[in-house]
Amino acid sequence: MSNLIRKTVRQIRPAIRNSLTHHFYFSHIRPFSSSLASIDQTPNQHSFTVNYLINSCGFPLEKAITASKYTNFETPEKPDSVIEFLCNHGFTKTQALNLIRKLPQVLVSKPDKTLLPKLEFFTSKGFSSTDVVKILSLSPSLLLRSLDNQIIPTFEFIKNLIGSEERTLSAIKHSAGPLLVDLDSRMTPNVDTLREVDVPDAKIAFLLTSQPRTFTTNCERFRQNVEEVKGMGFNPLRVTFVVALYALNSMSKPAWKKKIQVYRKWGFSEDEILVAFGKYPWFMMVSEDKITRIMDFLVNKMGFDSSFVLKMPLVLSLSFEKRIVPRFLVYQALQAKGLVKKRNIIKMLKSTEMGFLQEVVNLAKEEAPELLKLYEEKLALAR
Repeated sequence: MSNLIRKTVRQIRPAIRNSLTHHFYFSHIRPFSSSLASIDQTPNQHSFTVNYLINSCGFPLEKAITASKYTNFETPEKPDSVIEFLCNHGFTKTQALNLIRKLPQVLVSKPDKTLLPKLEFFTSKGFSSTDVVKILSLSPSLLLRSLDNQIIPTFEFIKNLIGSEERTLSAIKHSAGPLLVDLDSRMTPNVDTLREVDVPDAKIAFLLTSQPRTFTTNCERFRQNVEEVKGMGFNPLRVTFVVALYALNSMSKPAWKKKIQVYRKWGFSEDEILVAFGKYPWFMMVSEDKITRIMDFLVNKMGFDSSFVLKMPLVLSLSFEKRIVPRFLVYQALQAKGLVKKRNIIKMLKSTEMGFLQEVVNLAKEEAPELLKLYEEKLALAR
């Protein structure tokens, strides 16, 4: 019996020691959030990777478990070196951890071999350290793309399309998305399709830098949508052509038809919808909920005919709370006092904030001094 007891003690002693060591290590890591305290109390329930992602990087438990499936390490040296590398190259600790939460795979990369060459490339092109941090924070997957096969050739392609390196830098500061589009299978053939129908490079560059996801569309579908936009009567020489193309590429056919149905509920014919789309392609990119809210406000609360939207489809893209409601209420008050004509509402909606205050509210101070107060109250509610 005594031999059996001694054997059992020898078996469990290492397990106890390992458990105590593991607990000691994690009890000395400062938790990212107090809400993780219950997880810290039972570290053996999860792998080293999961615990590191939670305690050192601020991952929620579920996301840490998911990330651990493709980000696996058993000691802190490698992930610590990645965080240290980022902090030594312009990132604050908060920015570095935010990037890691977006792209946890970066924790198992080799800083000098995988990360440094990309940072050096961007710096060599004239991006400041602040620019590089912003670009990589918004598009962290660039860190794991091939520099020679993806980033450099795509950068050169965009530069040739735009026409200057300076404007290319400006475009990439705005959105590095184009650098992520596969050059051979998507970007080049889709650009060629646009050139075939005489879309100028300047308009292609505008679409590429403002809506790069358009160029990730399957080439066959992209070509079909180009032909459809052309068939609708859009002029390839004008920017509305590429905006309309973006609209078609951004939604499925069923989603397009559903949006048509929403407009038809408010009395629009399909031809009228296409005319409005021709005037202002963003008309079809407004959410169904926003269409309903604005149309309900204009028709049922303000008493406007739905045809007002056909005259000014831009109205659907304006902020409902910050632009439409407060300005329509000011217009209503002015109209009640006979101080404004009905057609002036379009100018009132299009005016900048400064222009609206100077031309409308301030001019009516004597006749309607309560207007400024009304307007400011509605803006305050919107904020």
